[in-house]
Amino acid sequence: MSSPQDERLYRDLTREDDVGLVLRGLLHIENQLIDIANATLPFGERCDWGKFTYHVKVELAYACGLPQEVRSTLLKLGKLRNDFAHKLDAAISKQNALDLYNCLPAKHRTVLQDSYKVMTSESVFSLDKIEPRDLVTLIFLNMHSATKAASLALRRSAS
Repeated sequence: MSSPQDERLYRDLTREDDVGLVLRGLLHIENQLIDIANATLPFGERCDWGKFTYHVKVELAYACGLPQEVRSTLLKLGKLRNDFAHKLDAAISKQNALDLYNCLPAKHRTVLQDSYKVMTSESVFSLDKIEPRDLVTLIFLNMHSATKAASLALRRSAS
């Protein structure tokens, strides 16, 4: 079941050029990181989250319970966003996509591959066949799901 936020994420990722995809995709993940912190910190709503860098938000979410396995991928996405934020004509390269894919934890790669096969009706996942933009989109969706799951788990354990 998808929420309005999930639907907005998908719309944002598919409507944008490469720069917009990376910037908006990370913005959605950043909001999940804040949600993780708010689920754990007793007075998280008092924070002025706009003063925290993305890297600090990842580290804070990690300290609050974000699984270690996704931390490096989230940091790599932040580096990509920083690279794209300073170039008007930035484009997702095959190397960008492969670097992100190779940084995914094994279980997240499997989920991504399975999602791709369902979406395309392909029986086999092949990095050679997938467009770099499509691969990065799937990585954003995967990491958004991972951060959302962490947030939900933390909220359940807090109540």
